[in-house]
Amino acid sequence: MAEIKRTQAPITNPELTRAMDAMKQERNQRTEIAFINSMKDGRFLVPANINKVQQAQANADGTVELKEQPQIQFLLFNNKDGQKFFPLFTDAAEYEKWSDRSKYQRAAIGFRDLCQFFENNPNGEVTGVVVNPYGQNVLVPVESLLRMMHTEAMAPGTKIQIGTLKEEPTELVDVLKTYFAEHEEINRAFLRVMKREDKKNPNFLLVIDAALQEDAALRTLFDGIAAAAKSHLRGVELAIVPASNSFGTAAMKDAEPFYEK
Repeated sequence: MAEIKRTQAPITNPELTRAMDAMKQERNQRTEIAFINSMKDGRFLVPANINKVQQAQANADGTVELKEQPQIQFLLFNNKDGQKFFPLFTDAAEYEKWSDRSKYQRAAIGFRDLCQFFENNPNGEVTGVVVNPYGQNVLVPVESLLRMMHTEAMAPGTKIQIGTLKEEPTELVDVLKTYFAEHEEINRAFLRVMKREDKKNPNFLLVIDAALQEDAALRTLFDGIAAAAKSHLRGVELAIVPASNSFGTAAMKDAEPFYEK
């Protein structure tokens, strides 16, 4: 279940706000990438009804204890075509623009927990999210949102350093090897560390040598790998690239595969 918190610390997303303004003025590869990267780092205000309900929980001694659990009901916005969108507000000032705000409680949700919410509720009821519906009003479909979580967006010319991991993440490697063994199309895999000039912390870089040519097939494969790895990353982001492109080829240079069919 996605982790939803009552708001304590102020929620602000200045980089995301600037990125949306820039994308509204001129939509191109650079402004879209800035939006995606700042969106992935975001925490948002969301309207919700948060109630406590009692649920029975069995104890080790055989007794049953009633415990209060939060029950959260999110508010969805409808557009003129009847499509439902999950509203996200970047800060309190944007939230204050909504005239019906007093009818609901205010909670906070992070990007990854938001994606988890959609992964756990794949019924198609919600079309996507709308960021600052009374401001920039940026609509993001659910499919695009989930793709953001499993991909790494880089602006052209971004300086990148590729290196060797100082310590192998054994848990992650074991999970990946198990997953790869079940997919005959994967020939080899390389795990490296990548540091980008536009991001504070380094992340894992996974290079996949696979017998696949079509972008759609690779995207499906990478989504599956990301899903298998996500609970074993310990807070480190994972970028996945094919060995067939120039970046993947460069990242494999002088490296030994940790998996080979």
